[in-house]
Amino acid sequence: MRFWILLAFLFLSLSINGDSIRGKIHYDPKTEEGYFQGWNYSYRDKDTIIFVTFLVSNLGPGSLNNGVSLYIQSKKTGTFYSTQEFASHDLEATAGSFGQRSGLNRFFKKDNTVTIEIRLENVSLDLNFQVARFPILALSNGDFSLDPHLGFLRADIGFARAKAVGELKFKEHIIPLNGQGSLEHLNTNVEVYKYSKSWEILRAYSKNGWKFFYGGFTATDNFPKKFFKRYAILNEKNEIIYSGNVKQIQVTKWLPNAFSGYEIPVEQELQLEENEQCKVLIQDSKNLGEINVLSNISVVLRLFVRMFFAKPYQIHKETKVDWNCNLNPDSEENLKFNNGTHSYYLINR
Repeated sequence: MRFWILLAFLFLSLSINGDSIRGKIHYDPKTEEGYFQGWNYSYRDKDTIIFVTFLVSNLGPGSLNNGVSLYIQSKKTGTFYSTQEFASHDLEATAGSFGQRSGLNRFFKKDNTVTIEIRLENVSLDLNFQVARFPILALSNGDFSLDPHLGFLRADIGFARAKAVGELKFKEHIIPLNGQGSLEHLNTNVEVYKYSKSWEILRAYSKNGWKFFYGGFTATDNFPKKFFKRYAILNEKNEIIYSGNVKQIQVTKWLPNAFSGYEIPVEQELQLEENEQCKVLIQDSKNLGEINVLSNISVVLRLFVRMFFAKPYQIHKETKVDWNCNLNPDSEENLKFNNGTHSYYLINR
């Protein structure tokens, strides 16, 4: 098996079905060259933003088949981004089980707690997420077909806005963590550059505890549809109120991103397949984080990545979502999601 963390955050296709089928976010290795499986953790409090991704893949140079990526943004640390690549003999994971160890880095679940432990360079992170129901959504309702590539992708949300506590040690700083976090999971057996140009995942919350999820990928020219995007609204009990496909996307405002060179669709309106009378307005605002994926990897890996990904970046922005529908299931307050994060994972133009 071969790998890298080259797609550390090229997440997440939200193919959400309105039933209650549980997701399968366990380790599920495949033999195909394009196999890629990742667990993307996010954490946020008033001062600190953290993204941690564990990956396993068959795509990469030599025997490097697993890795870890860490992004930190806080007042005390500034911006920090690091990745670490591991050989296949450094991977500890059991098919059918939730958890992974890559070198000194690991995540696991015990009872109602999901724990991640990171040891990268001069950074140490210990974080515990309190999870009552796990996972909360089987987003793809099983395997989503990637014809004509004869492959699949599976996407799930393990948990969202879960209470998270822990400690971050960064150089001379010891920072207590007490905030909220989420987990997203992706499993596919087709190289993502073969069918997608970019990905996005949006998680937004109302003041009364409702959740809005939206995401998916923009397709390459040889994929039958221009995009594959899905959405879901959950109430405070994680019950699905609405979910389905996005039929049409109208971008009303683009902004150039000087860091990446890409244009970002900071205002867009979604038309929904199942609820055509409903409109969803997404408005992004300030940047929360920007990462050049090529900036923190080995020379050999950088050359390999550039063979498939011209300019891999990730851009995280603050966002809000307005749901406009004449079939509102609850109060208007529940359908204004003013607290959110919108993540763009840019592969190729």
